[in-house]
Amino acid sequence: MKATNWRRSADDYTIEWGGRGWTLDTSGGRIGPRTTDGGTQRLLVLSGLTATGRREDAAFRADDLVGVELLHSRVLATYAPRGWHGLTIRAAWGPSLDGDGLDLEVQASTSTVGELRKLEIMVESTFIDTPGARSTTVEPRDRFAALLSYDGRESAEVLQRLITAPVPASSDHPFGPLAVPVEDATTYLEIVHPYDVSRRAVETLADGSTIAATRYALFGYDLEKGVVLRGRLRGVWLAGPRADRSAIVDQHWRFLHEPPPLGG
Repeated sequence: MKATNWRRSADDYTIEWGGRGWTLDTSGGRIGPRTTDGGTQRLLVLSGLTATGRREDAAFRADDLVGVELLHSRVLATYAPRGWHGLTIRAAWGPSLDGDGLDLEVQASTSTVGELRKLEIMVESTFIDTPGARSTTVEPRDRFAALLSYDGRESAEVLQRLITAPVPASSDHPFGPLAVPVEDATTYLEIVHPYDVSRRAVETLADGSTIAATRYALFGYDLEKGVVLRGRLRGVWLAGPRADRSAIVDQHWRFLHEPPPLGG
């Protein structure tokens, strides 16, 4: 279920991925691929910003968009969010090296010093967009990242339904590949470099039976002038509602061991 290259028509960017059409959706202060078949799925979407004592959802507004361009096989968007102390974010979506998946690469820099503490850039994938009770489990990178949920960046409402998972042992890699069965008898696999992310939130329906959404908090580090933070995620579609474990392991290994894409 390979991804093709992006195509531009007027101001729209579209791609074939996993046997479906996707468009780069910039509505609602978020940006990322959305299905073109009328479905509600939005995957690998930039959805917000957090820092110590602060959170802004829907932070990627149209008037903060510096520009969008098609660069080789990737579509690249640059934002300068107002009120975030000279923060500049560049995000690029494009096919993986082998074409099996779609990669999102995020880069962050700032023109200020001492303003952005424990910065996180939120990346969200939504599989079920319906109202109802939800439960959220947060997986932390380490004990310092576990504390970020409680430093004022999360609302009281979120904290009331949030469970923090145990901190992984020092010998373990956090954030293993996450496989999500979807309605059309396929599996969506999401992979991330373990130290690019501070926290991963997995939101399920109240009974815990179904994953409704995933949220990755990239970085979680102080950002200063002269420093550039980079992170990368990948989404892959696999055949069958219960993908073969060996296929998941293979995809994960290849992602962790291949070089990042060259270029902007």
